[in-house]
Amino acid sequence: MIAIIGAGLTGLSTAWHLGRGRQHAIFDQQDAIGGLCRSPSLDGFTFDHTGHLLHLRDGYTRSLIGRLLSGRLRKIERNAAIFCKGRYLPFPFQANLHGLPQDDLLECLEGFIRAGERKHPPRRQDTFHGWVTSAFGPGMARHFFLPYNEKLFCRSLRRITADWTDWSVPRPSLAEVLRGALGQVNTGMGYNASFWYPEAGGIQVLPEALARKVRTIELGRRLVSVRLRERRLVFQDGTEQPYEKLISTMPLPRLLKLLDYVPERFAPAGRRLTASAVHNINIGINRAGVSPYHWIYFPEREFPFYRVGFYSNFTPHMAPPHASSLYIEIASRSGAALDYAALREAALEGLQRCRLLRRGDRIVAEQYNRIDCGYVVFDRFRQQQLPGLLAWLKKQGIISAGRYGSWTYCSMDDNILQGRAIAEALV
Repeated sequence: MIAIIGAGLTGLSTAWHLGRGRQHAIFDQQDAIGGLCRSPSLDGFTFDHTGHLLHLRDGYTRSLIGRLLSGRLRKIERNAAIFCKGRYLPFPFQANLHGLPQDDLLECLEGFIRAGERKHPPRRQDTFHGWVTSAFGPGMARHFFLPYNEKLFCRSLRRITADWTDWSVPRPSLAEVLRGALGQVNTGMGYNASFWYPEAGGIQVLPEALARKVRTIELGRRLVSVRLRERRLVFQDGTEQPYEKLISTMPLPRLLKLLDYVPERFAPAGRRLTASAVHNINIGINRAGVSPYHWIYFPEREFPFYRVGFYSNFTPHMAPPHASSLYIEIASRSGAALDYAALREAALEGLQRCRLLRRGDRIVAEQYNRIDCGYVVFDRFRQQQLPGLLAWLKKQGIISAGRYGSWTYCSMDDNILQGRAIAEALV
């Protein structure tokens, strides 16, 4: 029997693609499917666990999700911005510099031109600090890339590698940078230039659609131990489950702590594989059209959040008429104890300073999510240990999969494709 831990997208995709080919069951500690792809409803608002967008760059996922959610998806052209120096600049920063103070604009342009003149191009194996400075110049690094990513990862970028940037950070040409500096908006850049989102119901409708064809999903089953030699799972309620193969989508460090044996060379991974936590404050406001954007990036330290998004701009069905729904994202080190009341107060004050909240606006709905594994930290330890660790687990009959099981940075599309690949290998 194939046991799948986690009823998020990777686990559901694995089970969906296994179909009747192999006996399998999904076990999840939550009382609902979806993992982080859940969309609670409150007072007429639908919130996600922060923004979850479908990019559908791959033909297979585009076809599959198109069938699963036929007539229920809308395609959206991205309208995103960066709030910097007291003004809104179009995203991405590096291709839309027009509007910066003149000295800052010249610093960014000069640095980018000099970076392009270097004989040795930036290398992905460099630290992120070194890579981004070499790729874009010190001006762009100082005004956006370094402060934004320090807020996101909550640690020095001289200790983070650049091997996650290949698909997530667009690199414009010199002509595009110059056009953007002159005020011509460069569009269509980056993996999220357009995206898809359900017309109604939030992102949760996708895992629900996958789950309809999965025969066995057991909720409220918290795993407390994995006995490798016996190939047996032990749950908090005292029940046990034998397995032939185990697909784990829980965070990799958490899985390691549940194994009854880990080789000495991999023992440090349980504490040295780290991530930043995300504090997601969802709010509903009694005013429509709070912002024209889908989301806004905030690189400057004076704002506690690194990003604010607008569900009601994805589709009007996310909020009641004449109202807006927002998601606020604040990062911290994983495990850090934060006072929610202070976090909320700082977030609302920041929204007022950037003029998203006006005097007279009233919060009519509010919901909070803490995501302990938000963004995986790519560092030298991960780079050196992860391939061998995943290979060792595979030899024990365990495939650690998904964004946090693989301990990587990927999209929902990637999770679905990984579930398909796992199922095909098992069948």
